Amino acid sequence: MYELISYIYTNHRQLMTLTNMHHILILNSKGGCGKTTISVNIASFFACWGVQVALADFDKQHSSTDWLRCRSKDNPRILSVAAWQEDYHIPDEAEYVIMDTPAGLDGEAMLALLKKADTILIPILPSPLDIRAAGRLIHDIMQQYNHLPNKPRIGIIANRVRRQTKIYNSLKRFIDKLDIDFIASLRDTQNYITSTSTGTSLFELPNWKKQKDLTGWCQLINWINYNEIFEVPKLEDTA
Repeated sequence: MYELISYIYTNHRQLMTLTNMHHILILNSKGGCGKTTISVNIASFFACWGVQVALADFDKQHSSTDWLRCRSKDNPRILSVAAWQEDYHIPDEAEYVIMDTPAGLDGEAMLALLKKADTILIPILPSPLDIRAAGRLIHDIMQQYNHLPNKPRIGIIANRVRRQTKIYNSLKRFIDKLDIDFIASLRDTQNYITSTSTGTSLFELPNWKKQKDLTGWCQLINWINYNEIFEVPKLEDTA
């Protein structure tokens, strides 16, 4: 049985050593693509590892903040940042800052967040509307890229996918045409609804529930960390 949380504490390969806060921006101007779900799960992963991680909620609906409020004090600690407020402050002890952004972000507001980012993750759903919206977003980002101080890495996540479908293949063909890293495909599963409703994450579910989801998440974490922390489990995904 491939138990990720146990693996986190026993694996000898380590996260990269940080000298400054690493800002991970979860970005897509289209709503409903899973930005908050991915944000809270990344934050939870690093917290489970023992890293000081802050979850910065830039959405005035503050969904990720509500998730944190549901989270038990017995779970690994995640620092909460009400970033929708103008006077927000990132705690100095944070090593990773996960930036959860609202739908409809564009113009100067988007540029301000792009300038903070060290890593940009773009989740895209396998649908024609989402693919077209992602194309416009990526165009807007690349228009600004040379003006960004950190020259962030950009990666795409295919989210809520069912692999054996025509629309997933259409999404893959779209991504293959881009000069951007295709990081991982995350399954369409009820696990995220089950976990986020209680302030937990995929990684804190029983192994039998999350096993099929670990392939995509190991690929995602390896890419974020610039190295192979995890051996990616080869699990058949027929969903």
